[in-house]
Amino acid sequence: MSTYPATATTSAHTGAWARSHTARPAARLRLLCFHPAGSGPSFFRDWPTLLPEDIEILPIQLPGRESRFAEPHLTDYRQAVEQLYGGLRPYLDRPYALFGHSMGGLLAYGLAAAARRHGDRTPARLLVSGCGGPGTAPAKPGRSDWSDQELVADLRQMGGTPEAVLTDPDLLGVILPVLRADYAICDSFRRPDGPLLDCPVSVLGGEDDIYSIDDLRLWSAVTRSTTSVRTFPGGHFYLSEESAGPLLAAVKADLADTA
Repeated sequence: MSTYPATATTSAHTGAWARSHTARPAARLRLLCFHPAGSGPSFFRDWPTLLPEDIEILPIQLPGRESRFAEPHLTDYRQAVEQLYGGLRPYLDRPYALFGHSMGGLLAYGLAAAARRHGDRTPARLLVSGCGGPGTAPAKPGRSDWSDQELVADLRQMGGTPEAVLTDPDLLGVILPVLRADYAICDSFRRPDGPLLDCPVSVLGGEDDIYSIDDLRLWSAVTRSTTSVRTFPGGHFYLSEESAGPLLAAVKADLADTA
């Protein structure tokens, strides 16, 4: 068992690792949301108004971005999971679920595995989006070492980043170091040691993403409970496109089934 503090009361701002402006202390369920590479907790800024009020949305914030801009970036998956577990364990004291997109899906899974390994309350459900399960062949390895031009071209191809950002040198000077650090986390992903999860896993993805349906199905190997796989129209950032509504409807339905 860990010696980290085990309880927390969420507020409108919470702590360094969890940033929320819509505290719901009476909510039946917390949903911890993990942002994709190069992003931050504002990725989920609209979710509190789009999901039921009995769910408290807690966007997770890694160092080196938004209000943690001055802190050094994390670049190793195992280290990132250890620090996430230490920082977020106080928020695992009552029923919760985890949602993560792309890099965030890998980190959400890492936190669930850490909670299971340490004997803490485990998530009522794990929802992973836009990433293949353990064993997926790296689609774009080594991106942390790509040139600025290569990274910008890749961002443009994936979508989800406004063109005004991709053509602004000052903004790129802020974003690209964060992106490289996050890609290093993805490249160092290894399936955590420990027992299988005991919660249902919802796997979500874009029909035109780089991850195939077979890649998404690999998530079934991480749990002894049930796994569902659903895809939506769109690419890697389908959840920021026209599929945002159907995705949130799916998340709402899955969380409604979560005791």
